[in-house]
Amino acid sequence: MVDSWWGITEPEPKEYNFAAYRELVNQAKLRGFKVQVVSSFHQCGGNVGDECYILLPDFVRNTSGIWYKDAEGQETQEYISLFADTVEIAGRTPLQMYGDWFAAFAAEFAAELGDPIVEVMVGLGPCGEMRYPSYPLDRWNFPGIGQFQCYDEHALQSLRLAGGEHRLPRETGTYNSRPQDASFFSQGYASPDGQLFLEWYSDSLKRHASDVLRSARAAFQNKLRLAAKISGLHWWYSDPSHAAEVTAGYYNTNGHNAYAEIAKVLKAAGADVFDFTCLEMRDREQPSEAASSPENLIQQSQAAAAAAGLSFAGENALQRYDQAAYDQMLSYKDQLHSLTYLRVTETLMRPVNLQRFRRFVKSMHGTAKAETGPAMNDESVQPAQRSFQAASHQAFGAREFEACAYKGSAWIVLGFWLTAILLQ
Repeated sequence: MVDSWWGITEPEPKEYNFAAYRELVNQAKLRGFKVQVVSSFHQCGGNVGDECYILLPDFVRNTSGIWYKDAEGQETQEYISLFADTVEIAGRTPLQMYGDWFAAFAAEFAAELGDPIVEVMVGLGPCGEMRYPSYPLDRWNFPGIGQFQCYDEHALQSLRLAGGEHRLPRETGTYNSRPQDASFFSQGYASPDGQLFLEWYSDSLKRHASDVLRSARAAFQNKLRLAAKISGLHWWYSDPSHAAEVTAGYYNTNGHNAYAEIAKVLKAAGADVFDFTCLEMRDREQPSEAASSPENLIQQSQAAAAAAGLSFAGENALQRYDQAAYDQMLSYKDQLHSLTYLRVTETLMRPVNLQRFRRFVKSMHGTAKAETGPAMNDESVQPAQRSFQAASHQAFGAREFEACAYKGSAWIVLGFWLTAILLQ
Protein backbone atom coordinates (compact mmCIF):
# COMPACT_ATOMS: atom_id res chain seq x y z
CA MET A 1 0.00 0.00 0.00
CA VAL A 2 1.40 3.36 -0.95
CA ASP A 3 0.23 6.97 -1.08
CA SER A 4 0.38 8.64 -4.47
CA TRP A 5 0.69 12.24 -3.34
CA TRP A 6 -1.02 14.95 -5.34
CA GLY A 7 1.66 17.42 -4.22
CA ILE A 8 4.34 15.25 -5.86
CA THR A 9 2.57 13.92 -8.92
CA GLU A 10 1.04 17.16 -10.28
CA PRO A 11 3.58 19.92 -9.63
CA GLU A 12 2.01 22.11 -12.34
CA PRO A 13 -1.56 22.08 -13.65
CA LYS A 14 -2.08 18.99 -15.84
CA GLU A 15 1.66 18.18 -15.77
CA TYR A 16 1.92 14.79 -14.11
CA ASN A 17 5.00 12.98 -12.84
CA PHE A 18 4.49 9.38 -11.73
CA ALA A 19 8.15 8.35 -12.16
CA ALA A 20 8.65 7.19 -8.56
CA TYR A 21 5.44 5.20 -8.66
CA ARG A 22 6.34 3.69 -12.01
CA GLU A 23 9.51 2.31 -10.45
CA LEU A 24 7.59 0.98 -7.46
CA VAL A 25 5.01 -0.76 -9.64
CA ASN A 26 7.75 -2.24 -11.82
CA GLN A 27 9.49 -3.64 -8.75
CA ALA A 28 6.20 -5.06 -7.50
CA LYS A 29 5.63 -6.79 -10.84
CA LEU A 30 9.07 -8.39 -10.69
CA ARG A 31 8.26 -9.86 -7.27
CA GLY A 32 4.70 -10.93 -7.96
CA PHE A 33 3.27 -8.43 -5.48
CA LYS A 34 -0.09 -6.69 -5.61
CA VAL A 35 -0.32 -2.93 -5.09
CA GLN A 36 -2.95 -0.80 -3.44
CA VAL A 37 -2.62 2.90 -4.29
CA VAL A 38 -4.09 5.77 -2.27
CA SER A 39 -5.02 8.84 -4.31
CA SER A 40 -3.76 11.22 -1.66
CA PHE A 41 -5.28 14.61 -2.34
CA HIS A 42 -4.39 15.74 1.19
CA GLN A 43 -1.28 17.15 2.78
CA CYS A 44 1.24 14.94 4.53
CA GLY A 45 2.52 16.50 7.75
CA GLY A 46 0.88 17.56 10.97
CA ASN A 47 -0.56 14.20 11.95
CA VAL A 48 0.96 11.71 14.36
CA GLY A 49 3.18 9.33 12.43
CA ASP A 50 3.99 11.81 9.65
CA GLU A 51 7.74 11.87 9.19
CA CYS A 52 7.71 13.96 6.06
CA TYR A 53 6.05 17.14 4.86
CA ILE A 54 4.33 17.09 1.48
CA LEU A 55 2.17 20.08 0.68
CA LEU A 56 -0.63 20.30 -1.84
CA PRO A 57 0.42 21.60 -5.27
CA ASP A 58 1.44 25.27 -5.25
CA PHE A 59 -1.24 26.22 -7.77
CA VAL A 60 -3.79 25.04 -5.19
CA ARG A 61 -2.03 26.00 -1.97
CA ASN A 62 -1.59 29.63 -3.02
CA THR A 63 -5.32 30.07 -3.57
CA SER A 64 -7.34 31.82 -0.88
CA GLY A 65 -10.93 31.23 0.14
CA ILE A 66 -11.05 27.48 -0.57
CA TRP A 67 -10.13 26.10 2.85
CA TYR A 68 -12.13 24.77 5.75
CA LYS A 69 -12.76 27.25 8.58
CA ASP A 70 -13.92 26.68 12.13
CA ALA A 71 -16.15 29.00 14.16
CA GLU A 72 -13.14 31.11 15.18
CA GLY A 73 -12.11 31.61 11.56
CA GLN A 74 -9.06 29.35 11.77
CA GLU A 75 -8.26 27.66 8.47
CA THR A 76 -7.16 24.08 7.84
CA GLN A 77 -5.21 23.64 4.61
CA GLU A 78 -4.75 19.88 4.73
CA TYR A 79 -7.48 19.32 2.14
CA ILE A 80 -9.58 21.65 -0.02
CA SER A 81 -12.95 22.41 1.53
CA LEU A 82 -15.63 20.21 -0.01
CA PHE A 83 -17.76 23.35 -0.17
CA ALA A 84 -15.30 24.65 -2.79
CA ASP A 85 -15.71 21.58 -5.02
CA THR A 86 -17.20 23.64 -7.85
CA VAL A 87 -15.10 26.79 -7.36
CA GLU A 88 -12.77 27.50 -10.28
CA ILE A 89 -9.06 27.48 -9.41
CA ALA A 90 -6.61 28.24 -12.21
CA GLY A 91 -9.21 27.27 -14.81
CA ARG A 92 -10.53 24.09 -13.16
CA THR A 93 -12.65 23.16 -10.18
CA PRO A 94 -11.30 20.77 -7.51
CA LEU A 95 -13.68 18.06 -8.77
CA GLN A 96 -12.27 18.50 -12.27
CA MET A 97 -8.73 18.35 -10.86
CA TYR A 98 -9.44 15.07 -9.09
CA GLY A 99 -10.98 13.68 -12.27
CA ASP A 100 -8.00 14.76 -14.37
CA TRP A 101 -5.63 13.12 -11.88
CA PHE A 102 -7.54 9.83 -12.03
CA ALA A 103 -7.48 9.94 -15.83
CA ALA A 104 -3.73 10.66 -15.88
CA PHE A 105 -3.00 7.86 -13.42
CA ALA A 106 -5.16 5.44 -15.40
CA ALA A 107 -3.36 6.36 -18.61
CA GLU A 108 0.12 6.01 -17.05
CA PHE A 109 -0.65 2.60 -15.59
CA ALA A 110 -3.11 1.31 -18.18
CA ALA A 111 -1.26 -1.99 -18.51
CA GLU A 112 -1.11 -2.51 -14.75
CA LEU A 113 -4.71 -1.75 -13.76
CA GLY A 114 -6.09 -4.92 -12.23
CA ASP A 115 -2.66 -6.55 -11.94
CA PRO A 116 -0.52 -5.66 -10.10
CA ILE A 117 -2.55 -2.56 -9.15
CA VAL A 118 -5.59 -4.23 -7.65
CA GLU A 119 -7.15 -1.37 -5.73
CA VAL A 120 -7.27 2.41 -5.49
CA MET A 121 -8.29 3.90 -2.19
CA VAL A 122 -9.91 7.18 -3.19
CA GLY A 123 -8.82 10.12 -1.05
CA LEU A 124 -11.92 11.89 0.24
CA GLY A 125 -10.59 14.19 2.95
CA PRO A 126 -7.87 14.75 5.53
CA CYS A 127 -5.65 11.68 6.04
CA GLY A 128 -7.38 10.32 2.94
CA GLU A 129 -10.49 9.71 5.03
CA MET A 130 -14.08 10.62 4.27
CA ARG A 131 -14.53 13.23 6.98
CA TYR A 132 -14.15 16.88 7.88
CA PRO A 133 -10.86 17.99 9.55
CA SER A 134 -12.66 18.35 12.87
CA TYR A 135 -9.72 17.45 15.11
CA PRO A 136 -6.49 18.98 13.71
CA LEU A 137 -3.64 18.00 16.00
CA ASP A 138 -2.29 21.52 16.35
CA ARG A 139 -5.50 22.49 18.17
CA TRP A 140 -6.99 19.30 19.53
CA ASN A 141 -6.23 16.74 22.22
CA PHE A 142 -7.94 13.44 22.94
CA PRO A 143 -10.81 13.13 23.86
CA GLY A 144 -11.99 16.56 22.73
CA ILE A 145 -15.21 16.75 20.73
CA GLY A 146 -13.64 18.70 17.86
CA GLN A 147 -15.29 21.52 15.94
CA PHE A 148 -17.56 21.89 12.95
CA GLN A 149 -15.73 22.95 9.79
CA CYS A 150 -18.37 24.91 7.91
CA TYR A 151 -17.57 28.59 8.37
CA ASP A 152 -15.80 29.33 5.09
CA GLU A 153 -17.70 31.54 2.63
CA HIS A 154 -18.71 28.67 0.37
CA ALA A 155 -20.03 26.60 3.26
CA LEU A 156 -22.10 29.51 4.54
CA GLN A 157 -23.47 30.10 1.05
CA SER A 158 -24.42 26.43 0.80
CA LEU A 159 -26.22 26.65 4.12
CA ARG A 160 -28.06 29.78 2.99
CA LEU A 161 -29.20 28.04 -0.18
CA ALA A 162 -30.46 25.20 1.98
CA GLY A 163 -32.50 27.75 3.92
CA GLY A 164 -30.69 27.07 7.14
CA GLU A 165 -28.28 29.92 7.86
CA HIS A 166 -30.18 30.73 11.03
CA ARG A 167 -29.63 27.13 12.13
CA LEU A 168 -25.84 27.51 12.35
CA PRO A 169 -25.21 26.05 15.80
CA ARG A 170 -24.13 28.14 18.75
CA GLU A 171 -22.42 27.09 21.95
CA THR A 172 -20.57 24.19 20.35
CA GLY A 173 -17.58 24.44 22.68
CA THR A 174 -13.92 24.25 21.70
CA TYR A 175 -11.87 21.50 20.11
CA ASN A 176 -11.10 20.11 23.54
CA SER A 177 -14.51 20.44 25.18
CA ARG A 178 -16.53 17.49 26.48
CA PRO A 179 -20.14 17.09 25.32
CA GLN A 180 -21.49 18.22 28.68
CA ASP A 181 -19.49 21.45 28.38
CA ALA A 182 -21.29 22.63 25.22
CA SER A 183 -25.03 23.23 25.13
CA PHE A 184 -25.31 22.09 21.51
CA PHE A 185 -24.02 18.64 22.43
CA SER A 186 -25.90 18.40 25.69
CA GLN A 187 -29.28 19.22 24.13
CA GLY A 188 -29.16 21.39 21.00
CA TYR A 189 -28.21 18.57 18.62
CA ALA A 190 -31.65 16.98 19.17
CA SER A 191 -33.64 20.17 18.55
CA PRO A 192 -35.40 20.70 15.19
CA ASP A 193 -32.80 23.26 14.13
CA GLY A 194 -29.98 21.05 15.34
CA GLN A 195 -31.28 18.10 13.37
CA LEU A 196 -31.66 20.10 10.16
CA PHE A 197 -28.12 21.47 10.51
CA LEU A 198 -26.62 18.03 11.09
CA GLU A 199 -28.47 16.63 8.08
CA TRP A 200 -27.08 19.38 5.86
CA TYR A 201 -23.55 18.96 7.26
CA SER A 202 -23.48 15.19 6.78
CA ASP A 203 -25.28 15.30 3.42
CA SER A 204 -22.63 17.70 2.11
CA LEU A 205 -19.90 15.23 3.03
CA LYS A 206 -21.75 12.33 1.39
CA ARG A 207 -22.32 14.34 -1.79
CA HIS A 208 -18.59 15.15 -1.98
CA ALA A 209 -17.65 11.49 -1.55
CA SER A 210 -20.14 10.46 -4.21
CA ASP A 211 -18.85 13.02 -6.72
CA VAL A 212 -15.19 12.06 -6.28
CA LEU A 213 -15.88 8.32 -6.36
CA ARG A 214 -17.96 8.58 -9.52
CA SER A 215 -15.09 10.43 -11.15
CA ALA A 216 -12.68 7.65 -10.15
CA ARG A 217 -15.02 4.96 -11.43
CA ALA A 218 -15.30 6.71 -14.79
CA ALA A 219 -11.50 6.85 -15.12
CA PHE A 220 -10.76 3.28 -14.06
CA GLN A 221 -13.76 1.68 -15.80
CA ASN A 222 -14.15 -1.25 -13.41
CA LYS A 223 -10.61 -2.50 -14.03
CA LEU A 224 -9.81 -2.54 -10.29
CA ARG A 225 -11.47 -2.20 -6.90
CA LEU A 226 -12.25 1.20 -5.41
CA ALA A 227 -12.09 1.69 -1.65
CA ALA A 228 -13.09 4.51 0.67
CA LYS A 229 -11.75 4.96 4.17
CA ILE A 230 -13.97 5.89 7.13
CA SER A 231 -12.33 7.10 10.32
CA GLY A 232 -12.82 5.16 13.55
CA LEU A 233 -13.98 7.99 15.82
CA HIS A 234 -14.61 5.88 18.87
CA TRP A 235 -14.50 8.51 21.63
CA TRP A 236 -17.90 9.77 22.79
CA TYR A 237 -19.50 6.88 20.89
CA SER A 238 -21.34 5.93 24.07
CA ASP A 239 -22.53 9.49 24.66
CA PRO A 240 -26.00 10.23 23.20
CA SER A 241 -24.61 13.12 21.14
CA HIS A 242 -21.85 11.08 19.44
CA ALA A 243 -20.09 14.44 19.43
CA ALA A 244 -16.73 13.45 17.91
CA GLU A 245 -18.46 11.63 15.07
CA VAL A 246 -20.90 14.45 14.48
CA THR A 247 -18.27 17.19 14.11
CA ALA A 248 -16.45 14.96 11.60
CA GLY A 249 -19.64 14.64 9.53
CA TYR A 250 -20.87 11.24 10.74
CA TYR A 251 -24.49 11.84 11.77
CA ASN A 252 -24.78 8.92 14.14
CA THR A 253 -27.38 10.26 16.55
CA ASN A 254 -31.03 11.35 16.53
CA GLY A 255 -31.99 7.95 15.14
CA HIS A 256 -29.54 8.15 12.23
CA ASN A 257 -27.18 5.29 11.41
CA ALA A 258 -24.30 7.26 9.92
CA TYR A 259 -22.39 4.25 8.67
CA ALA A 260 -25.36 2.63 6.96
CA GLU A 261 -26.09 5.93 5.20
CA ILE A 262 -22.44 6.34 4.18
CA ALA A 263 -22.19 2.74 2.95
CA LYS A 264 -25.24 3.18 0.70
CA VAL A 265 -23.75 6.34 -0.80
CA LEU A 266 -20.39 4.65 -1.40
CA LYS A 267 -22.02 1.65 -3.06
CA ALA A 268 -24.17 3.81 -5.31
CA ALA A 269 -21.12 5.84 -6.36
CA GLY A 270 -19.18 2.76 -7.43
CA ALA A 271 -17.08 1.84 -4.40
CA ASP A 272 -16.31 -1.81 -3.71
CA VAL A 273 -14.63 -1.66 -0.30
CA PHE A 274 -15.57 0.03 2.97
CA ASP A 275 -12.30 0.53 4.87
CA PHE A 276 -12.42 1.24 8.61
CA THR A 277 -9.78 2.13 11.18
CA CYS A 278 -9.12 1.23 14.83
CA LEU A 279 -9.43 -2.56 14.48
CA GLU A 280 -6.74 -3.15 17.10
CA MET A 281 -8.62 -1.33 19.88
CA ARG A 282 -10.60 -2.87 22.72
CA ASP A 283 -13.19 -1.13 24.87
CA ARG A 284 -11.41 -1.99 28.08
CA GLU A 285 -8.23 -0.25 26.92
CA GLN A 286 -9.94 3.12 26.61
CA PRO A 287 -10.22 5.72 29.39
CA SER A 288 -13.69 5.61 30.93
CA GLU A 289 -14.05 9.39 30.85
CA ALA A 290 -14.01 9.32 27.01
CA ALA A 291 -17.24 7.27 26.73
CA SER A 292 -15.43 5.26 24.08
CA SER A 293 -16.48 2.00 22.44
CA PRO A 294 -14.37 1.02 19.43
CA GLU A 295 -15.73 -2.53 19.44
CA ASN A 296 -19.37 -1.50 19.13
CA LEU A 297 -18.41 1.09 16.53
CA ILE A 298 -16.66 -1.55 14.42
CA GLN A 299 -19.64 -3.88 14.69
CA GLN A 300 -21.94 -1.11 13.48
CA SER A 301 -19.63 -0.39 10.54
CA GLN A 302 -19.31 -4.05 9.59
CA ALA A 303 -23.07 -4.43 9.55
CA ALA A 304 -23.44 -1.27 7.46
CA ALA A 305 -20.95 -2.48 4.85
CA ALA A 306 -22.57 -5.90 4.63
CA ALA A 307 -26.07 -4.46 4.24
CA ALA A 308 -24.89 -2.24 1.39
CA GLY A 309 -23.06 -5.05 -0.38
CA LEU A 310 -19.58 -3.65 0.23
CA SER A 311 -16.52 -5.65 1.23
CA PHE A 312 -15.24 -4.71 4.68
CA ALA A 313 -11.55 -3.89 5.11
CA GLY A 314 -9.72 -2.58 8.13
CA GLU A 315 -6.66 -0.94 9.59
CA ASN A 316 -5.10 -0.42 12.98
CA ALA A 317 -5.18 3.23 14.05
CA LEU A 318 -2.08 3.21 16.24
CA GLN A 319 1.35 1.75 15.63
CA ARG A 320 1.33 -1.34 17.82
CA TYR A 321 3.50 -4.45 17.92
CA ASP A 322 1.99 -6.40 20.82
CA GLN A 323 0.06 -9.65 20.76
CA ALA A 324 -3.05 -8.11 22.31
CA ALA A 325 -3.42 -5.79 19.32
CA TYR A 326 -2.80 -8.63 16.87
CA ASP A 327 -5.33 -10.85 18.62
CA GLN A 328 -7.97 -8.15 18.42
CA MET A 329 -7.43 -7.67 14.69
CA LEU A 330 -7.50 -11.44 14.20
CA SER A 331 -10.89 -11.57 15.90
CA TYR A 332 -12.35 -9.85 12.82
CA LYS A 333 -10.60 -12.12 10.33
CA ASP A 334 -13.72 -13.90 9.06
CA GLN A 335 -15.40 -10.57 8.24
CA LEU A 336 -12.39 -8.98 6.54
CA HIS A 337 -11.80 -8.64 2.85
CA SER A 338 -8.35 -7.24 3.63
CA LEU A 339 -6.30 -5.73 6.41
CA THR A 340 -3.77 -2.92 6.17
CA TYR A 341 -1.14 -2.95 8.90
CA LEU A 342 0.29 0.36 10.06
CA ARG A 343 3.22 0.25 9.69
CA VAL A 344 6.59 -1.15 8.70
CA THR A 345 9.10 0.65 10.94
CA GLU A 346 12.50 0.11 12.49
CA THR A 347 10.70 -0.85 15.70
CA LEU A 348 8.92 -3.64 13.83
CA MET A 349 12.31 -4.88 12.61
CA ARG A 350 13.47 -5.72 16.13
CA PRO A 351 13.69 -9.52 16.27
CA VAL A 352 11.02 -10.18 18.89
CA ASN A 353 8.56 -7.84 17.18
CA LEU A 354 9.28 -9.20 13.72
CA GLN A 355 8.77 -12.77 14.90
CA ARG A 356 5.43 -11.85 16.43
CA PHE A 357 4.40 -9.97 13.27
CA ARG A 358 5.28 -12.91 11.03
CA ARG A 359 3.09 -15.16 13.15
CA PHE A 360 0.29 -12.60 12.95
CA VAL A 361 0.48 -12.56 9.14
CA LYS A 362 0.39 -16.35 9.03
CA SER A 363 -2.55 -16.37 11.42
CA MET A 364 -4.45 -14.07 9.08
CA HIS A 365 -4.12 -16.84 6.51
CA GLY A 366 -4.84 -19.61 8.99
CA THR A 367 -1.37 -21.20 8.89
CA ALA A 368 0.13 -20.27 12.27
CA LYS A 369 0.34 -22.32 15.45
CA ALA A 370 -0.83 -20.87 18.75
CA GLU A 371 1.25 -17.91 19.93
CA THR A 372 3.48 -18.55 22.91
CA GLY A 373 5.30 -16.12 25.14
CA PRO A 374 4.24 -12.82 26.73
CA ALA A 375 1.23 -11.07 25.30
CA MET A 376 2.74 -7.64 25.79
CA ASN A 377 6.29 -6.34 25.87
CA ASP A 378 8.10 -3.05 26.13
CA GLU A 379 7.38 -2.30 22.45
CA SER A 380 3.60 -2.33 22.95
CA VAL A 381 1.40 0.72 23.01
CA GLN A 382 -0.79 1.23 26.05
CA PRO A 383 -3.67 3.23 24.56
CA ALA A 384 -5.33 4.02 27.89
CA GLN A 385 -2.14 5.62 29.16
CA ARG A 386 -1.41 7.80 26.14
CA SER A 387 -3.02 10.63 24.25
CA PHE A 388 -4.83 9.60 21.11
CA GLN A 389 -2.69 9.23 18.01
CA ALA A 390 -4.25 9.60 14.57
CA ALA A 391 -3.18 7.13 11.92
CA SER A 392 -1.66 8.59 8.76
CA HIS A 393 0.39 7.38 5.84
CA GLN A 394 4.06 7.75 4.97
CA ALA A 395 5.34 9.28 1.75
CA PHE A 396 6.82 7.16 -0.98
CA GLY A 397 10.59 7.38 -0.53
CA ALA A 398 10.60 6.97 3.24
CA ARG A 399 11.77 3.63 4.62
CA GLU A 400 8.32 2.96 5.98
CA PHE A 401 5.49 1.40 4.04
CA GLU A 402 2.32 -0.37 4.94
CA ALA A 403 1.54 -4.02 4.54
CA CYS A 404 -1.74 -5.41 3.26
CA ALA A 405 -3.12 -8.91 3.61
CA TYR A 406 -5.77 -10.04 1.11
CA LYS A 407 -7.77 -13.21 1.42
CA GLY A 408 -6.73 -15.80 -1.11
CA SER A 409 -3.49 -14.13 -2.18
CA ALA A 410 0.00 -13.57 -0.92
CA TRP A 411 0.34 -10.84 1.65
CA ILE A 412 2.11 -7.73 0.56
CA VAL A 413 4.97 -5.58 1.80
CA LEU A 414 6.15 -2.77 -0.44
CA GLY A 415 9.31 -2.06 1.55
CA PHE A 416 11.63 -4.01 -0.73
CA TRP A 417 14.51 -4.08 1.74
CA LEU A 418 12.22 -6.09 4.00
CA THR A 419 10.82 -8.75 1.73
CA ALA A 420 13.63 -11.30 1.95
CA ILE A 421 13.20 -11.48 5.72
CA LEU A 422 9.43 -11.75 5.77
CA LEU A 423 8.83 -14.02 2.83
CA GLN A 424 11.54 -16.61 3.41
